[in-house]
Amino acid sequence: MKGYSLKWRLVVSITVIFVLLWSFVFFWLYFDLAKRLQNTLDERLSASAHMVIRLVQQLPLQDIHSALQHETQDINHPNLIACEVSVFSSNIAVEQKIVARTRGAPENLQTQKTGFSTWRYQNTEWRSYVIQKGNIQVVTAEKLQLRHSLLKQILQSVLIPLIATLFLCILLILWIMRVEFRPLQNISNTLIKKKQNLSESALYLIELKSQNTPKEIQPFVDNLFDLIQQLHKSLENEKSFTAFAAHELRSPLTAIKTHVQLSKLMLAQSQMTDHAAFKNLEQAEHSINRYEQLLKQLLLLSQMEAMTLQAFQPVSTDIGQSLKQVMLELESNYPEIRNNLNLTIAVEQTIQIPETELNIILKNLIENAYIHSNSQQTIEIQLIKGKLMIIDHGIGLADNELTLLTQRFWRKSSQNNGHGLGLSLVKLILERYGYSIQFSHNQPQGLKVTIYLDKRL
Repeated sequence: MKGYSLKWRLVVSITVIFVLLWSFVFFWLYFDLAKRLQNTLDERLSASAHMVIRLVQQLPLQDIHSALQHETQDINHPNLIACEVSVFSSNIAVEQKIVARTRGAPENLQTQKTGFSTWRYQNTEWRSYVIQKGNIQVVTAEKLQLRHSLLKQILQSVLIPLIATLFLCILLILWIMRVEFRPLQNISNTLIKKKQNLSESALYLIELKSQNTPKEIQPFVDNLFDLIQQLHKSLENEKSFTAFAAHELRSPLTAIKTHVQLSKLMLAQSQMTDHAAFKNLEQAEHSINRYEQLLKQLLLLSQMEAMTLQAFQPVSTDIGQSLKQVMLELESNYPEIRNNLNLTIAVEQTIQIPETELNIILKNLIENAYIHSNSQQTIEIQLIKGKLMIIDHGIGLADNELTLLTQRFWRKSSQNNGHGLGLSLVKLILERYGYSIQFSHNQPQGLKVTIYLDKRL
């Protein structure tokens, strides 16, 4: 299951909540302001109409036209309230006469219904208020565009601080999360370091326990410390047992080997012709050599695991020279092996591994390829840029067996002469020096081993 960041998940959740809350507040503010602005400006229209009709009613009817014409001539502002005053006269038929109108006012003001109404004139929306008292009618009107513009200005004055506050809150959330999650982040960064062993992790957790750790993660730290301590103790016991057992068994095997060799020498000097006894002694010596090699590998494994990463000092070694040296060593055990090896050195390359450890790696890989391939088949050793490949044409392995190759004491068959430690040792040495190895199928059959000569970061 893919992991996720608790910190960023919390930041995103709080940010989304803030954005939704701010959006709700903004829309609520928008509709509330629009409604209140509509009512306020409608009241202004109504108040203007009532004020005009009161002033007009104070004038004599015959002087209304001349008085209002003089006042409206000086009004020439398109954004002011439009106003129209008309007088009804009735002799035989009712006649409505416009006595005054502001400049820029629509020509159909007198036809609007009494009270408030919204209508369109020449692609412009208007809001008007009509009042009629006696023979006098007053119409006040205003462009809705002006109202929209005013609402937009008000919202901008509110929205800009709102958005600024939102971004400020998000930054504060990020800062608070960073500060509060710093203990967890420090623990995570320390524990996931690739080059940190169990001892260093335990020392770090001991130091962490003495610090001011949040109580929410204190149980986690305590249990993790106990787990690492138990694991470290278990691994130390395992390494100690391996080293002790290998060391203690080495001396008896050496003594037994010496006795077998002396017995062979005495048998040869006595000129006895007991070939069965001589053959049994040779088999015993072969078994002793086999188990002596096992003990050497166990000792080397325990030594490699016991060493800290700082103890591994990289030394540049020529791979081509080491390959030739290993091939000469293998000829002493397998005289016919040179006929089966095809060495190709495309480019001279070095590796940051001491010569002794590199020879162990190459010897194990080449010997393993030779043992598990037919004596008539060629083993290809290719040194190209960035890679060293050892390819055999043997029976190969199944997919699930590829993952078991470097598992300790694993063998494909119990009839094999090996102990299942060689490839484990190869992988351990390479990883300790920062290199990687890959096992894959060779087509049409066989095994391909690739060592990548570029160090891992």
